[in-house]
Amino acid sequence: MERNLRVLVVDDEPDILETLEFSLTRRGFEVATAIDGLEGLEKAKRMPPDFMILDVMLPGCNGYEVSRMLKEWMENDPQATAFPIMLLTARKVESRDREKFIATWSRADACMYKPFELDEVVTTITELANQSAH
Repeated sequence: MERNLRVLVVDDEPDILETLEFSLTRRGFEVATAIDGLEGLEKAKRMPPDFMILDVMLPGCNGYEVSRMLKEWMENDPQATAFPIMLLTARKVESRDREKFIATWSRADACMYKPFELDEVVTTITELANQSAH
């Protein structure tokens, strides 16, 4: 039997964290959570997930920074296991050029805006995790 995909959800809003954890677990995912960027960074390095959902506006270290640090770690540490990262944000940036720059700088694999559709989140997780596994 194929194992369930492990998803790490990092968000400082308890409602979003609980909603994603409950909904993804019901759909067969194994879910771990973190409430700030540094905790998410530490958990991702200690037990790399198959996919990470990372809020942008986090206390301590924002999602853009965490994403970039994890991508650099995945490239530079031969022991690191690579996994896709999706940024989740309520804040739309002021221009497409700025958005493209931020996405490129953070090196995230996807970006989704709040409010989001759970089906779209599940589709993105499944597609990117499966691409990453091959």
